[in-house]
Amino acid sequence: MMEMKVLLVDSDQQLREELVVMLHAFQCFRVVGTAQTSTEAIEYVQSNEVDIIFANHQPADPRITGVGEYLSAVLGQSHPHIQVVVYSNSEEWAFNAFRCQCAGYLLTPFDPLALQSLVNRLRYIFDLQQAKREISNRSIMIKTRSGYQLTRISDILFIERSNRKNRIVTIDGQEIALLGYTMNQLEEMLEGCGFYRCYQSFIVNLSQVAAVRADNEAKNYAIRFKEYEGEILLSREKYAELVALLKGRYAGINI
Repeated sequence: MMEMKVLLVDSDQQLREELVVMLHAFQCFRVVGTAQTSTEAIEYVQSNEVDIIFANHQPADPRITGVGEYLSAVLGQSHPHIQVVVYSNSEEWAFNAFRCQCAGYLLTPFDPLALQSLVNRLRYIFDLQQAKREISNRSIMIKTRSGYQLTRISDILFIERSNRKNRIVTIDGQEIALLGYTMNQLEEMLEGCGFYRCYQSFIVNLSQVAAVRADNEAKNYAIRFKEYEGEILLSREKYAELVALLKGRYAGINI
């Protein structure tokens, strides 16, 4: 089991030590650092790996630091993978914490059962993040007309079959001519990696989709990508399924 790297943000040493003891009991955390203010925490993550931050709602004197939710708002832009948990002795700050997209909110004194429930959610999100990283770093060895080539899966934009020949188009616009594969075989090779068979002759990388165009009168449907001129065909029968899939997984897509 991979450990989650934790940064504690609190000037109260007693609370920090209490939290360290409780986190240690779960055996999935490793406290890698401490900070007394939000500014120190932001500086710390610039040069250190952190997965989870536990921060006091008011880490230190308000004259020298922002509130804990400020961390979540700032890191949501620069380090969106970091989950921020805020705690305090009052429920009134919980709404602000979740409004700032904090991963959780705890009341002090810490309740072991509440912490257990929160840890389950943190672990679930962390495991999803790890799986996504593994997929993005995975490569496949494919047979081309000039030999075998190792291609990173995340670099694939889409696969097209035309005139009984298959080609891969990558995110930088390169084309790789494949040899000896059917579209069904390619679809199986990429199963579980975020690809979708949107048309008989197209398999697309869902994470690269920028827009889905629908002309209901002409019964014409197409997909556009972030860094690719032109568009590819989308089956009318798969339009609704693709839209639902994209809405469930990705944001910032024009549908």
